[in-house]
Amino acid sequence: MSLQHHINGFHYYLGALGCSAIAMGLQVVIFPWLVVGVLNEAPDRVGLAQMAVMLPNLLLILWGGALSDNRHLGTFVSRLYLLYMLPFAVMLVATLAGYLSYSLLILFGTTYGVISAFVQPARESLLSQLAADNLQRSVALSTLVQFAGQSLGLLAAGLFERVGLASLLILQMLLFIATSVLIRTSQPPGFGLPAGRQTSGGRISSGLREVWHHPRLLPLMSVVGATGFLGFGAYLVAIPIMAREIYQQGSFFFAALQLSFAIGVLLSNIAYMRLTGGFRRPGKVLIISLFLRGLVMLFIATRLPEMLLFPMVVLWGMLSGISISLGRVMTHAEAPESHRSRVVSIYQLALFGSAPIGAWLCGQMIGWWGVLEVFAVLGVCTVGVACAGVFSQLWRSRPERPASQQ
Repeated sequence: MSLQHHINGFHYYLGALGCSAIAMGLQVVIFPWLVVGVLNEAPDRVGLAQMAVMLPNLLLILWGGALSDNRHLGTFVSRLYLLYMLPFAVMLVATLAGYLSYSLLILFGTTYGVISAFVQPARESLLSQLAADNLQRSVALSTLVQFAGQSLGLLAAGLFERVGLASLLILQMLLFIATSVLIRTSQPPGFGLPAGRQTSGGRISSGLREVWHHPRLLPLMSVVGATGFLGFGAYLVAIPIMAREIYQQGSFFFAALQLSFAIGVLLSNIAYMRLTGGFRRPGKVLIISLFLRGLVMLFIATRLPEMLLFPMVVLWGMLSGISISLGRVMTHAEAPESHRSRVVSIYQLALFGSAPIGAWLCGQMIGWWGVLEVFAVLGVCTVGVACAGVFSQLWRSRPERPASQQ
């Protein structure tokens, strides 16, 4: 692939990432609010619904990563995005017919999650093929575009009660079609399939062995797994319930909280992109950010007034944003080219695979104790995991060149 085509391909990739992020930003608000604000389900059923979306990651994402290592990713990811049309079309028909139920949302969420389990590792591996020489900048820029798009989706989702569900579903379908076209344009057939990729083994076990025996990847995946288990429960289950039960607010307030989080992610990644040479101790920064996120959850548990709640959620987003970028950069840098999709899928499994269990448990605990009490418990556990991380090899890790360059 020529340098000019390489650069153009990355720009098309960013365009595709932005379109899909708008659609998924809409999804972040619409799906939980249908469960919480429209169907008025109990906290344990909210957690179960979120678990239905994320459980396929736990079951299928390693397989998805193994398949990606044997595919032309431009074509493969393009086709995967078109599969999103199926659950959204079913949801649109049901909405127009006046049939909306908890069981339908579970079916929709599960189908959405299955497709995402294959999209995520393949799309992330495509980034490493299209990225410029500066991996840190490419990852930070992709995260920036992703959360900027998600912010637009969150703003659009705030209009849910005005424009209606059907209009937003149609918008999401159009965005997924645009994403498919842009992804295919970013890497047309005949480009981007390195020698040896066609015949390299797709065994899941080889990726697991690579991580297990790596002195930095193993503790990295452990910290990322704790982040998914503890953080996503609060983000996906506790926040919408807090908006409804503690602050007595509707979907616009919930969307504003999600937007505040996304703004925090954007701010941290803008700063990260301007940081020449990256962090000298990226693992240490990752663990410190985890510790501070635990403190943020403890502050939220005190029932902050609204004027302080939103800045605190922005701070939470900033800490999460730098953690997301650092985790991705370290994974790409440490993973060998021959196993990159598989190692990336293990990273995605650690982050998103632990999330359904955390979301389900969070819903159960809110039903037992209350939402603010659960924020306090999750905050204490997050601080504890961060303190344990100080004794790992991750705390002493230094920046590495991508494995393919070593």
